[in-house]
Amino acid sequence: MDGNHPLELNRAVPGGRVEMFAIPDDEYPGGWFYRFQYYHPEEGEILRFDNAHDDDDIGWHHRHVNFGTDNEITFQSITAHVARFLQEVAHLTHTEDTNND
Repeated sequence: MDGNHPLELNRAVPGGRVEMFAIPDDEYPGGWFYRFQYYHPEEGEILRFDNAHDDDDIGWHHRHVNFGTDNEITFQSITAHVARFLQEVAHLTHTEDTNND
């Protein structure tokens, strides 16, 4: 990994926590190894993007929602991927806040 430093974020957000980790790695498609997750500490995973392994059905770049809905997600760049993940988290937190009013 030639001294590359990871991108990391771990913070509370409405409805749970966001943890993000990404590091340049030429052994992974797109040149990055990454995992981004939005979860509730007691209720579990809400949303996750990762490229931990190649899956025969959904390829390398995965989007997991609420333990069970897994699908392939297009990877254009790490910046676009981070933006999409955070946009989905914002939508989910807005939806949760709206449902609690």
